[in-house]
Amino acid sequence: MGLFTFLAIIVGALLVTFVLMMVGEKIIDLVVRESCTPFIKIIGSLVFALGVLFAIMFSVDKVSGIGVFLLSGIVIVLNKYWFGHFSGGQ
Repeated sequence: MGLFTFLAIIVGALLVTFVLMMVGEKIIDLVVRESCTPFIKIIGSLVFALGVLFAIMFSVDKVSGIGVFLLSGIVIVLNKYWFGHFSGGQ
């Protein structure tokens, strides 16, 4: 696997995971009427996104690529948490 192929796979996984996390966050806002902490929203949206991705990958019997989505989910959560943490104090 070349560098370009690897970067294309990671960028695609990041985009798919990010879009699913945005959908998950909107669903969490609709379900939970009272306000919850941003960390709970981030983790809940990650669990939603990974749940949808696991279900899709198991249904098409392609479980070998789930590590890419796990990596992209971790990257997104760290970015959202740390950027929100550092920008919130300023």
